[in-house]
Amino acid sequence: MFKIINEHNYPIDEKLLQKASKTLCKIVGQKSKNFYAILTFVDKEKIQELNVEYRHKDRPTDVISFRMLENGLQNKICEKNYPYDYDREEKKVYIGELFICYDVAVEQSQEYGHSIEREICFLAVHGLLHLLGLDHEAEFERAIMFDLQDKTMEKMKLRR
Repeated sequence: MFKIINEHNYPIDEKLLQKASKTLCKIVGQKSKNFYAILTFVDKEKIQELNVEYRHKDRPTDVISFRMLENGLQNKICEKNYPYDYDREEKKVYIGELFICYDVAVEQSQEYGHSIEREICFLAVHGLLHLLGLDHEAEFERAIMFDLQDKTMEKMKLRR
């Protein structure tokens, strides 16, 4: 489900990240085998550059997502429903790209008092929900998104 790019060789548990994506997909009723997202781990400098360029915020952040699909949770993600986003080489629908700042994830895991694995999985799930079309600007969307995040983390036994 995730194609992971880790050029800095951060100590990432890729199997746990794949499990997180599959767990979320089961919860939201999507088949993870039908689509993929690129997940890139970056440093503070790179995430700040992205944050300035795309969000006009001159500071590092934890995760940034670039969604390709509209209504990813409302439609079954498959070639038939998203023919223009279907990657013939991968034989899956490309839903977008996530960037996670490893350094910020470490800081947040220490601040919240939980493992770096839990924080990275949480950020990946959070970003994946954005790629599937959810946001947290409106209160009702925030409640839905946070409930799905919590259910995923609970199901994976990755508690705070």
